[in-house]
Amino acid sequence: MVTSLDIVTLAFVLILGAGGLVLLLLRTPNGAGLARRLDRWARRASSHGSLDWLDWKLPLVVAGAVYAAVIAFDVAFGLFACSGNGPSDIAALVASGRAAWAGGDPFTVSSCGSSIQVPYGIAAVVLDAIGSLGGTVGIAFVWGLVALSIVPLTWTVAGPDRRYVTLVVLTSVLYLPLISAQIDGTTNALVPAAVLLAIALARRSEPIAGAVGGFLATARFPAVFPLLGAAAGFRRRWLSGALVVVVFGAITLASYAAWGNGFLDPVFFSQVTRRSFSLNLYGLLTQQNWLPGGDGVAAVQAGLTVAVVAAVWWKGRTVLGGAAIAITGVALVTQFLSFNILVSLLPVALLGVRPRWWLWAIGIVGTLNYDLAWPYWAKDLGLWWPYELLGVLLTALLLGLFVDLWRGELAAPAAELTPSSS
Repeated sequence: MVTSLDIVTLAFVLILGAGGLVLLLLRTPNGAGLARRLDRWARRASSHGSLDWLDWKLPLVVAGAVYAAVIAFDVAFGLFACSGNGPSDIAALVASGRAAWAGGDPFTVSSCGSSIQVPYGIAAVVLDAIGSLGGTVGIAFVWGLVALSIVPLTWTVAGPDRRYVTLVVLTSVLYLPLISAQIDGTTNALVPAAVLLAIALARRSEPIAGAVGGFLATARFPAVFPLLGAAAGFRRRWLSGALVVVVFGAITLASYAAWGNGFLDPVFFSQVTRRSFSLNLYGLLTQQNWLPGGDGVAAVQAGLTVAVVAAVWWKGRTVLGGAAIAITGVALVTQFLSFNILVSLLPVALLGVRPRWWLWAIGIVGTLNYDLAWPYWAKDLGLWWPYELLGVLLTALLLGLFVDLWRGELAAPAAELTPSSS
């Protein structure tokens, strides 16, 4: 049943979608005149010092206010508390952080009387441990800082057109709705934040960028793929890429030595083989029982992911392009694509006009599927074909973006640490 909260959420998404569409239309031939007038107005006002907050600070304040308002609402109405549906995700992260402080197992914890697996690695455990000192609010605060860092990092990396690109990210339905609606969306924001941070750090030291990226990738292991894709565009790519792998591998091996399969199962295996639902083509395949049993599909998925990263390493020419191709490839082949995972695609907004259109369409289709077709039409009413059709459409959009990114990558100049302002 649709609730009043669902209606408010849908209205918020529609407003963001409309705002994002207007921004995209400003860069079309018909919108070019209005865009030039707005730019002249902005430059004129800036010369008088009245638009100082129209850099990354104002979007950050807006994003922070929305995030804080949603968290305050959740706390006020007890949405983080134990319920008949079991423990909330944020309660599990609190338990994970406290288990880390106590020297216990942070990957399988007891929360609200239930045993729950926490599928995040060491970098996330560190953040959970810090946040758990403040309970659920502390967890929301710490992970909120990670998600909100995307705004200043976008501004830092975006190049001459940073004001426009930052606004595109802010109005994307893959940003504020994802980081504020569920803690799973907030934690997944670490992937684009890690990619953008690595690119920003690479301007000073590419090896440091690789090492920091390798550590952050341990939080959500799919992050290692776009970080390797980004390193393929570094001038010292072999050293930087090796540091991503070595740091990530060393921390992973140390975690396995400490917790064994209690670490590997929740953080890697249960995620790779998960089939509960998917917003890409695998949603249709799973629902129709067209996927074979066993781990064969996961093995093929792993092989395709490695092949994409290898192709980027061989043919990739730019930092952002390599990262975007890798994460789009992961979204295409994974058999569990949740809406929250799509936040990883945000760096695509820095790659020009055409990728931004793909990103906007992916956000709209993903929202319709995750917020409407899956929970209401499919699960409540038993009407599965809209969910399956939207999954096929989302896969087609991801494939279109993937092809478009490759075309742009092959035509781009090498070692382009600062994207163009197209």
